[in-house]
Amino acid sequence: MMISIIVPVYNSEKYIDRCLDSILNQTYKDLEIVLVNDGSNDQSLKILENYALRDTRIKVVNQENKGVAAARNTGLDNATGDYILYVDSDDWIENNMVERMVELSANADIVFCGNDNAVSPESVKKIIGITKEIWNKDKIIYEFLRHKIMSGMLWNKLIKRSLTDGCRFNPKTGYGEDAEFLWQVLQNTNSMIVTNEILYHHVPDENSISHLSYSEKKYSAISMWEKINADTSAIYPEYLKYARISLTSAAVFGLFEARQCCYKNKNQLKYMRSITRKNIGGFLKADYISKKFKVYAIVVCIGF
Repeated sequence: MMISIIVPVYNSEKYIDRCLDSILNQTYKDLEIVLVNDGSNDQSLKILENYALRDTRIKVVNQENKGVAAARNTGLDNATGDYILYVDSDDWIENNMVERMVELSANADIVFCGNDNAVSPESVKKIIGITKEIWNKDKIIYEFLRHKIMSGMLWNKLIKRSLTDGCRFNPKTGYGEDAEFLWQVLQNTNSMIVTNEILYHHVPDENSISHLSYSEKKYSAISMWEKINADTSAIYPEYLKYARISLTSAAVFGLFEARQCCYKNKNQLKYMRSITRKNIGGFLKADYISKKFKVYAIVVCIGF
């Protein structure tokens, strides 16, 4: 069974070696490694091409800069494996990650593993007691909409490629495009294997959009969650309250970040406050939302 590993790359010369070495050193060898250079203006492309000379499993695709969503689409278009795995260029994976995920797959549509924020092998989080669960369709949708145990991140999920037919990353979604794509994939998914074993190491990038101040790109998460709410209302009405809570969480956190940087778009701020006010009852009743977050939501409703 061949696994396609897709790595979007943009100006990653400082850390791409660690990422690619962790992929090439996988104990599972039947790999197709698709590296998409998204118009880097540093030495990234040269590094990718040098790696391709060393290993015939590597396919380098070069394109003008179009953004991470387009780069992920390009990677998907060039993948031919039975399963796909997205890896961010500044992250790294355990040498046995693919082997373990394949072992766990056992005809499952998706395998979902644990991750941490380790920057080196010495700082890897240790797990005592490896667990494995099998989720059916209802459990998958429920957990995605709650967005606690399972987030919208793609990089710790081995996905059967056939599930992605007709699914695309939306370049207009500047923040949360991975969750939007995963939501599409989950409509075709019937089973998921979930393990707490940490096989993926995500290294936070201080320059990424998730660490920058509030912006128009981050505001796009609101429309993304509204679309998911509309889908949930039509297909899974029994889980609509969880979709509304996630939309409200996006609005409350957006207002928090907007205040931190004195964001000035009054219409967007007003709209996020209206979302919070409309859904505050269910938000306050949710036992998986922190008390601190609930207090801030109340303050937002008052007009802070």
